[in-house]
Amino acid sequence: MSRRNENILLDVRNISFSFRTYAGEVQAVRGVSFRLERGKSLGIVGESGCGKSVTAKSIVGLNTPEPRGFLKDGEIWFEGNDLAKFSDRQMRKIRAREIRMIFQDPMTSLNPTMPVGKQIMEGILKYGDKTKQEAKKITLDTLAMAGIPSPEDRFKQYPHEFSGGMRQRAMIALAMAVNPKLLIADEPTTALDVTIQAQILDLIKEIQKKYHTSVIMITHDLGVVANIADDIAVMYAGKVVEYGAAEDIFEHPAHPYTWGVLQSIPPEDTSSREPLHPILGTPPDLFDPPEGCPFAARCPYAMKACTSLCPPVYTQTGESHWASCWLYHQKAMPAVNPITEEEVAKHE
Repeated sequence: MSRRNENILLDVRNISFSFRTYAGEVQAVRGVSFRLERGKSLGIVGESGCGKSVTAKSIVGLNTPEPRGFLKDGEIWFEGNDLAKFSDRQMRKIRAREIRMIFQDPMTSLNPTMPVGKQIMEGILKYGDKTKQEAKKITLDTLAMAGIPSPEDRFKQYPHEFSGGMRQRAMIALAMAVNPKLLIADEPTTALDVTIQAQILDLIKEIQKKYHTSVIMITHDLGVVANIADDIAVMYAGKVVEYGAAEDIFEHPAHPYTWGVLQSIPPEDTSSREPLHPILGTPPDLFDPPEGCPFAARCPYAMKACTSLCPPVYTQTGESHWASCWLYHQKAMPAVNPITEEEVAKHE
């Protein structure tokens, strides 16, 4: 598919983002690529520090600016334009209306000195195509859509008068008031209890269907994206190690890191006495990333080639599902997928 394919809203190509520090260059994102179709959702999953949030912020230009932070390479095609070449002024316009982002802690995004309703109205009025009366109606409708009771009363209240779940709903209302084409949710449920988490995820799913909004969900929890993502990108140490349809990732996971993540999830049956299988070891130092597979030091299936050569991409089930792992080389050692209990298929 080319960048002209009208069904592709976002096409991220081989982006790399680094930070300059006193200790050296942190290579936070290294050659990440993925695509997102209109009206679809993508889950980007991985442990803390793997580059998920840096990838998302690279799309909207919210990472630490130069000279400390810099995009080393890559293209970010959105609606036929390469956002990687946009100026700060152009990116502000994109963030204001086309791509909206919600964060883990809404208190860092909401202005504590301004009523919530007024904050939402400001974003609507910024374009000058709505009157104050029209903007207020849109604001009240959006607050109601986000599941906030008594919108007229809540309109006048400040962020500190909202509960944690209500603040996250207010952030969603703030993002959706301008009907963006892409909504990026960066771990929006991490600080909430389980019941509220489910409500927020259901709300995002409902918004996606109702407004045909494309969604990128950033999370460290595969369970969070199980029922919301159409496709999943599994990240590790700044790289995407597996990518595919959500159904393929859960039913036919292909990368040893994905196997490890799935094996470490507690079973739904609370009476089960089966032990969990944690992933031993620690992630690599991104000041000096390994030459080979970034997961090699923690992988029970690692071979000599894994430590010195970066694995190529091997297609698993059609072109939509692939993994970057030497186990799929025709000369690799025998291995059994611990999730499906099937022998790893070798590729020519």
